[in-house]
Amino acid sequence: DPLERRLAADATVEKYFGEEESRTEEEWWEFAEYEGSVNFVLTRLTPDRCGEKGEDTTEACLEEGKELLRRFTYILDVQCLEEGIKALSSELGLPRPHVKKGNTNDSLHQMTTRERIGNDEIYDFIVKRNRRDIELYEWSKGLSLVKCSELTSTPVDDDLLHVDDDADDLEIGNVSETEQPTSQPTPAKNPHEDTSKHNAIRAMQIHNYKLGRALLLNVHITHHGGTTVCNAMKQLGHAPEGACNRGDDWPETVPKYRPWGYDETDENAKALRNVYHFISWEFGIIPPTPLKEVKWESPNLVSFIVMKDPIDRRLSGDATTSKLFGEEADRTEEQWEAFAKYDGSINFMLTRLTPDHCGEEGENATIACLEHGKELLRRFTFILDIQCLEEGLEALANELGLPIPDVKKGRGRTSMSARERIGNDDIYDFIVGRNRLDLELYEWSKSLSLVDCSALDEGDFDDDLNVADAGDVDQFSDAINYNYTLNATDYSDDKFDAEDDSVFNNQSDSKSTNEELGSEISLASNNITNQDNINIDDRESIRALQIENYKKGDALLLNIHITHHAGTTFCAAMKQIGNTPSNACNGGDDWPETVPRHRPWEYDETDRNAIELRKVYHFISWEFGIIPPIPLENVNWESPHLVSVIVMKDPIDRRLSGDGTILKMFGKEKYRSEEQWWEFAEYDGSINFMLTRLTPDRCGTEGENTTEECLETGKELLRRFTYILDVKCLDEGLEALAGELGFSLPYLNKDSGKTQVSARERIGDDELYEFILRRNQRDFELYEWSKGLSLVNCSALEEELFDDDDDNNDIINNDDDFNDSAGNDGNVL
Repeated sequence: DPLERRLAADATVEKYFGEEESRTEEEWWEFAEYEGSVNFVLTRLTPDRCGEKGEDTTEACLEEGKELLRRFTYILDVQCLEEGIKALSSELGLPRPHVKKGNTNDSLHQMTTRERIGNDEIYDFIVKRNRRDIELYEWSKGLSLVKCSELTSTPVDDDLLHVDDDADDLEIGNVSETEQPTSQPTPAKNPHEDTSKHNAIRAMQIHNYKLGRALLLNVHITHHGGTTVCNAMKQLGHAPEGACNRGDDWPETVPKYRPWGYDETDENAKALRNVYHFISWEFGIIPPTPLKEVKWESPNLVSFIVMKDPIDRRLSGDATTSKLFGEEADRTEEQWEAFAKYDGSINFMLTRLTPDHCGEEGENATIACLEHGKELLRRFTFILDIQCLEEGLEALANELGLPIPDVKKGRGRTSMSARERIGNDDIYDFIVGRNRLDLELYEWSKSLSLVDCSALDEGDFDDDLNVADAGDVDQFSDAINYNYTLNATDYSDDKFDAEDDSVFNNQSDSKSTNEELGSEISLASNNITNQDNINIDDRESIRALQIENYKKGDALLLNIHITHHAGTTFCAAMKQIGNTPSNACNGGDDWPETVPRHRPWEYDETDRNAIELRKVYHFISWEFGIIPPIPLENVNWESPHLVSVIVMKDPIDRRLSGDGTILKMFGKEKYRSEEQWWEFAEYDGSINFMLTRLTPDRCGTEGENTTEECLETGKELLRRFTYILDVKCLDEGLEALAGELGFSLPYLNKDSGKTQVSARERIGDDELYEFILRRNQRDFELYEWSKGLSLVNCSALEEELFDDDDDNNDIINNDDDFNDSAGNDGNVL
């Protein structure tokens, strides 16, 4: 442990900074600021002494250290050095040597590093400067020949604790496993302010879940909403029967014990994902293996935990509690006192989240124990708060691209406070005192919670949740259905029927598959026209044939939906006209088994898929918040069996569409500070959002340096669509579309969402506005150009221009600007 190493005594340290027991505060600060020991391990293991930069040491430096450690034959951990040396001897066929145990019986070495330093500010300063060494040490435990934490006996202490007269400052100190110090960075205000490393890991985990490669796992502390979570997850896919813990179809290759060790996490998660999308680990008992040993950073695992006020948890009724202390409503004062003094529930969370159940000491539990709990929580992908569990599950569904589960509203909320339920201040205060660290952990965890429950009480419900509107729920099929890997599992419809899986089996390349099937699948549908007779340069002739076939029931209407481009409104209108997929017009349980759910299609499969879908639906939508894995230009847009339409929108207005992610990152628009506005403007995830989705190679991501050629590629694709609508007059555009295609006019909420406030006025700073405009110049040019092809010329209408009527829906949507562009951009990951 690098902090223990830092405190190891030697003649030089004592000469310059005094002996530890008698060191003054000034000497302690000089000791802490000494440059010679910053990230001591990394500076010796890596080239260019890259660890010397202290808190500014890069992730790349840490990875270089890991890479070297991987090349060594063995790694030992000084926390159990005697056992390590014995294991090494056995490995090499040597007799076991006699190892002199270190003397740690003195009071100094029974203390944690924080206690030895005796000043939290100095301790935190040293931790911060040596953060990369701490991370390297924690990581190295996964490769250690002996896992110290798994030993049943007390770890043997290092015999190198005595004064080193060589004065080389190389010796290593040791404390017990429970006293290992952990880094204590200032808690993030929200998950998006975590380190870039955590964000990258989190993004990869989410991305892999959407692709069907990562398992969703709930770390369920008993009475923390586990039943509600399990029932919700069963609505969204296959989960183990009963309480989602295990089932009859549990793979034989995966052990049923929990938790897993570091080295088995990847393989177990992958094996289980082939069967389930979700499992739960309930911990009423103390885990036999510390939870910190699990590889929570595995790209094959998406983990979350539901946190709960420990006093509310303590009051959760169950048969055992009622038997021991009576029913709450009828409990006597004597029973309440016995209930309060019961030791089995002291700091219930911390005793399960930390090694050696350190929270059991109640009001005497140490800050180090609390920090262990925080460190573990930081490693989970998501944290939810039971006070707003249904909103948290909605937000979780959006993060993972799932439909919103049906959750009973009010779950986790109580009308009476814990103090009122107990009815005795002395007893209440006694329980609080014994569970103080659990309370601190719960309050701290709110800063990392996916949903800020406190904001819901402020009339801020929609803004603070990543709750998708109906038009964007289909995120759950976006990334999953882009999976072209072998034996992928199709979890894209509401039923999760096994038959759908066969669509993807052994389909490594959709184009070659369709070529093989071409001779077997008949396209002898009514009035199929030979496309070879169509001049694809004659846009009007192509459009006329497509329109005619739609009217005869031989062509499918398809909306290319750029997120925040009024997909909700469009879908709702089309549902009035005829049958559409149930899930936001993107997918549904009556989706034909012969049609793959991925999007977009390749050229050779467009005709067949459009014909098959038209037998069931008149309209479908393809939403693209993420960048399409197959270029949209590959689709046969000239197919006589496809009527395509895209709604275009001013890119600055689109940029200002609110959602939970943007609000968490940059604050509410009306309260946004100048600094937040600049962070918003400089955010790279939304640059030329349209062009990056419409063109191959994401050429729009270069911002103001985007080329004219990129713009022309976007224009070329727009020319191939049957219709273009402008969101500025979407009602009139849909009316015109109804007239073109011969269906009755849908009911439209006229002027819904129209605003007279321009984007420039909303931003309120000309410099900022011009900066955003400049970065999105090519998108702006594409939008202005598209007006010349729009079915309705909005500027010619007598009524004034207005903003997207879908913005009010989109304001609570999980914004693909952030999640999906990051999740599908290898450079970001």
